Amino acid sequence: MNDARRNPRLRTENEIFRYFDEHQLDSGLKEYLRYHASRYVFLLGKVGEADHERILDIGPSFQTSLMREVYPDSVIDTLGFDDPRFPGREGDRHIDFDLNDSANPACWPAPETPYDLVVMAEVLEHVYTAARPVLSFVASLLRPGGTLILQTPNAVSLGRRTSMLRGNNPYCMIREEKINPGHFCEFTVKELGQAAESASLRVSETTLTNFFESPGYRKSIYDALCALLPGDLRDGITLIARKP
Repeated sequence: MNDARRNPRLRTENEIFRYFDEHQLDSGLKEYLRYHASRYVFLLGKVGEADHERILDIGPSFQTSLMREVYPDSVIDTLGFDDPRFPGREGDRHIDFDLNDSANPACWPAPETPYDLVVMAEVLEHVYTAARPVLSFVASLLRPGGTLILQTPNAVSLGRRTSMLRGNNPYCMIREEKINPGHFCEFTVKELGQAAESASLRVSETTLTNFFESPGYRKSIYDALCALLPGDLRDGITLIARKP
């Protein structure tokens, strides 16, 4: 546990909103933050349950800034496409690497020192390369006993299913943007666990949570339906796995 070193701020959605009030965010970023704030609260809690002095965040975004604020004593490097909206601190390193190149191990960048914790939040669904080589590369970045926290949408959530019943495609079309192409593949809990195990990671926890629905009575109804109906219907998957 890392609570002794944790900045006491940013334990609620409102605290996260107030923290980013100091940043110059356009309307699109503000909407993204509002939509994902509950997920960030949950993610920070899971980060706090893992032992870490060195963290690698794959896909720098809001959670990168939040982790740097909450855990100022931890090294927090990033990997993927650099995003100047979330700049690193002095001493933090960015590794420029396209995860779609994970299928070729000869291209894998090697860390100077393996990481205690890798965070991969809402990234895997944006990668068109198969999950096994991607997660094998991610595993190579961890020290033995290190932890991966992976968040990704649930492909068979209640919202996806009801959208299909209405005759709508629940998945967005691929965008013509290399850095933000959209979702190539979403996963079920079983598929995600199998992908992690195929990359020689040992899954220790999988949680399904409704992060994304609108607040208010509609969310209460949605949560109740997800709890009552059979199947893994909640919107977001958080998988925690360890490297043997």
